[in-house]
Amino acid sequence: MIKMVHYNLVFYFFLFNIAVDKSNTYRILGIFPFNSRSHNNVFESVTKALARHGHQVDVISHYDLKTPIKNYKRIINLEGTIGKISNKWDANRAKQVANTEIVDLIVKDCGNKLCDLMGFKKIQKFLKNPPNNPAYDLVITEAAAENCYFGFGHALKIPVVGISTLLQFSWFDESIGNPISPALAVSIYMENAEISTFWDRLRNTFLTQFGRLKFYFLTEKYQSDAMRKYLNPEIPNIREIERNVSLIFVNTYQSLLGIRPNTPALIPIGGIQVEQNQDKITPELKSWMDDSKDGVVYFTLGSMVIVESLMKEQILSLYASFAKISPVRVLIKIKDQTKLPPGLPDNVRTMSWIPQIPVLCHKNTRIFITHGGLNSLTEAVYCGVPMIGIPLFGDQQLNINILTSKNLAVKLDYEQMTEKNLDEALNNLLYDPKYEQTAKYASRIFRDRPMNATDTAIFWIEYIIRNGADSLKSPAVDLYWYQLELIDVYGFLILCLLVIIYVTFLILKISFYILKYILSLRYYLHKKKN
Repeated sequence: MIKMVHYNLVFYFFLFNIAVDKSNTYRILGIFPFNSRSHNNVFESVTKALARHGHQVDVISHYDLKTPIKNYKRIINLEGTIGKISNKWDANRAKQVANTEIVDLIVKDCGNKLCDLMGFKKIQKFLKNPPNNPAYDLVITEAAAENCYFGFGHALKIPVVGISTLLQFSWFDESIGNPISPALAVSIYMENAEISTFWDRLRNTFLTQFGRLKFYFLTEKYQSDAMRKYLNPEIPNIREIERNVSLIFVNTYQSLLGIRPNTPALIPIGGIQVEQNQDKITPELKSWMDDSKDGVVYFTLGSMVIVESLMKEQILSLYASFAKISPVRVLIKIKDQTKLPPGLPDNVRTMSWIPQIPVLCHKNTRIFITHGGLNSLTEAVYCGVPMIGIPLFGDQQLNINILTSKNLAVKLDYEQMTEKNLDEALNNLLYDPKYEQTAKYASRIFRDRPMNATDTAIFWIEYIIRNGADSLKSPAVDLYWYQLELIDVYGFLILCLLVIIYVTFLILKISFYILKYILSLRYYLHKKKN
């Protein structure tokens, strides 16, 4: 009898735990229309973390997981719907893009044209009959320029979370009521590592506001019309939809790109792709890395630009510099080795695909030569590897300038890269201990947080679902710009001061005339008496 009671208690306790676990799991939709492999690494890290935590995650994306995991499903495959960009750009294309104004570039390549992807037949079918057993609790999408996808929250009546894989854009600051802070926060439109003078503040303020207004001008009608065409004819204007975003994750951390004021709805998760990465080094590459006792220099220009497209003179300069640092070895990502000129040094190994995070975090990796994309920088800082930065376009100039100011990197100009300055950069990072010491320190403080990036992302997504879409909403979202900047308050105070000055002047003037009259009257009476 006692055993029977015991078994019953265990059985009911087991059922209770199942019920509790079930009540704390949610169904989450991820929509990622931009087909950048590096951007997807961050999106995928967040969605994988949620799935591993027990939530059901459905994804609309160009990429599927290399290794399937429980609770994660790509429900719509976007591959082939827009032109591929991974390993498709040569250095000349990157140079052309570098001459494009950054807001134009962002809106063109990851903005308006992606909104038309909402008309994809499978997406339209999904919107007409979304799953309801259970229904979605939250939608996650990119926070860059395709803000029309925030409209999925309105269409499905669920909260929206954005993920920015780039720097913090001023138009997102405004959408969540975050202080733009051009007096101290370097914007993406600047190349300065910091704001230190009046002229820096003036230029940063102008460029920040100009970029924000230009973004609004380029996107407002197009993206509002796209949402009304593909989502709902009655959906509000894109600017109102942006203000309904519950929170935005940014792919950085305060120790990397600087401290600035943020509302609770702006959450840094830089490094989450390192925490969630499960790539393995092949046995052959691992053996090569382990045998590289004098160190490894790892070189790649990211997921878009191919190294072999550099000018022949530049590649030969690389050969010459790399040969000089032997027995230090060099690992280069080369898509097509047949396009390389002859003369590759013996200490250099090329591969068409390299598992970047395991290589960066390998104990023998000493230098990372990079284009300066934010993903690559956060990974290198996480692993404690100093860098040689060769920025090409977009935010890469600013990223590398910031790291150079912190002694985490040495910058090389792509168009002026020579054997001489390559030699100097390599020797500085290999033999000046300050770079290695700074990189190890930067790694330590980058990881030193109350919660790691994965737990942070999971907690705040669950927080929004538990407590409502507006639970982190700043009152600043509902204020006009002049109210937020206290222009009306300062104007009122200045007006009051002017009124006080004017009234004081009138009182003094009247007092002067009264005094003058009294003195004149006394003089007249005194004269009359005599």
